[in-house]
Amino acid sequence: MSGIGYRIKCIRKENNLNQIQFAKIIGISQGNLSEIEMGNSNPSAETLISIRTQYNVNLNWLLTGVAAEDGTTYEDEFEKRMIEVFRNLDDYDWTVKSSCRKIVT
Repeated sequence: MSGIGYRIKCIRKENNLNQIQFAKIIGISQGNLSEIEMGNSNPSAETLISIRTQYNVNLNWLLTGVAAEDGTTYEDEFEKRMIEVFRNLDDYDWTVKSSCRKIVT
């Protein structure tokens, strides 16, 4: 079970959401989401874009299950790691995030 429906279900579960909550966020019905997760239907382009936008997932991975290096938006591994570290900072480290935002904006 490694199709697109399974990957979408993984995204939902990783975010601790039930089908109703997740479906509302991505703009589809719970029934439609259920059919997608079971592999009985495929998501529309709009749904894929919504998932990619809301959950910042690699569209290549979402579609194929392969996180190809050429599908990333990072310049190099250092940049990728820096972004991962930044995203994982907790509220205690808010001063770091705040300082970075001031530099960028």
